Amino acid sequence: MPANPSRSQPNRVWWVVFVAILAVLGMLWGWMSQRPPEAYAPGPVAAETPSPTPTPTIPEIARQEVWTSDTKASGTYLTNRITLEPGIEAPEVVPYRIQVEDTTELDADEVAREVQATFDDTRGWAGYGKRTFRLVTDADAAKLTIYITSPDTSDELCKPLDTGGKWNCRVGEKVVLNSDRWKYMTPTYDDLGTYRSYLVNHEVGHFLGQGHVGCPKKGGPAPVMMQQSIELGGCLPNAWPRDAD
Repeated sequence: MPANPSRSQPNRVWWVVFVAILAVLGMLWGWMSQRPPEAYAPGPVAAETPSPTPTPTIPEIARQEVWTSDTKASGTYLTNRITLEPGIEAPEVVPYRIQVEDTTELDADEVAREVQATFDDTRGWAGYGKRTFRLVTDADAAKLTIYITSPDTSDELCKPLDTGGKWNCRVGEKVVLNSDRWKYMTPTYDDLGTYRSYLVNHEVGHFLGQGHVGCPKKGGPAPVMMQQSIELGGCLPNAWPRDAD
């Protein structure tokens, strides 16, 4: 019996539609597989901002008064193992090294990176264009040694100055930073990283021949050679020599 034309015609139409759909899907698949790799690349990842290392938990009492911890003295030091070139060019280069007392639980290389970052800031001493600083490991090559030590050791290294277990000093070619100030700052500052830059700039300022000054104008930035750890005298905290010029 011959096929019914009215039935075969719709079947043919649906078969053509089916084949067309397959063709379109095949083209889409081919296009997706040939897309350039960057089309699938993830978005940019924000760079991490380094924070002061280590970042200790600051006791509440240290926000109310100049606090002294029970960090023991050992007289044993960790020296930086890395070297760092200055980030600012200047006619004179001062080679320095870092000595960290082992009981402070600080890493000498991490401290060195923070110190060098302070030296490489154009708001600091190198920004005047006279001298810059290079981190070295050779004790004989260093013209400056920056110590971070326990309160008792700081007092010993600072003699004949009386630092009372709390303060920092410069004696000859030694800059001595009390580990409690490095780790816990004082109530005059609210940002630990900025305070650490102040410590370095203030004591290295003594090494460069600078003396103490007072607050020249209430409400203005404190000179970096002002004893800002003790009081601000109406000035605003400021870690950088050039910001108070």
